[in-house]
Amino acid sequence: MLIAEELLLLAHDDLRTGPSVFDDAPYRLAGALLVELVIAGRVALPPAPGDDGPVLVLDRAPTGRRELDDVLDVAASTPRRATELVDVLARRVERPLLDGLVAQGLLRREDRAVWGVLRSTRWRTVDGPAVAALRRRVHGVLLDGAAPGDRTAALLTLAEGSGWLRPRVPRDRRREADARMRELAATWWRGSAVREAAGAVAAAVVGVVSAATLVLPAAT
Repeated sequence: MLIAEELLLLAHDDLRTGPSVFDDAPYRLAGALLVELVIAGRVALPPAPGDDGPVLVLDRAPTGRRELDDVLDVAASTPRRATELVDVLARRVERPLLDGLVAQGLLRREDRAVWGVLRSTRWRTVDGPAVAALRRRVHGVLLDGAAPGDRTAALLTLAEGSGWLRPRVPRDRRREADARMRELAATWWRGSAVREAAGAVAAAVVGVVSAATLVLPAAT
């Protein structure tokens, strides 16, 4: 499962309503796809947050996932810094990922009519082994002291500040979980080229979200 798909399963947990129309989910998802490609050795980014070079595509061969191939195509078409690439990608990534999770049976789509006129779409997780394993892994890192691998650390870094994990954390341990996420966001990327590149992506996501004057609506 892609890191971006795991983010969406956390965002649309059945204990919460899912991202609002003012959410920054598309930017976080774009960052997650870039991190996926960094880990796979398909793209290279500046080695640490604060560097300003463009994203470099190392290998455009098909990945087997259309979502990742689309990112490679966009990144290869025009040289862009990570912040610019995240901004461009955010406009196109969310809906294909949602539809893919529905096709896998991990999300369900609920269409409703409000007052018989306005239509509303809600996406809900479907409980099963994959979702349960994701929740256990996240819980283990946030509350049980488990050491995260690169993918889980990136997942939690990209989710930091979203509030998506709070419904699954006991109320009396939410400060502890929030502190752990902040710690990971500040430190996990140190120590290897892959982690440093992923840290640059996370910094790009934060920069785009902070600078945006118009937040993209959630997919409908």
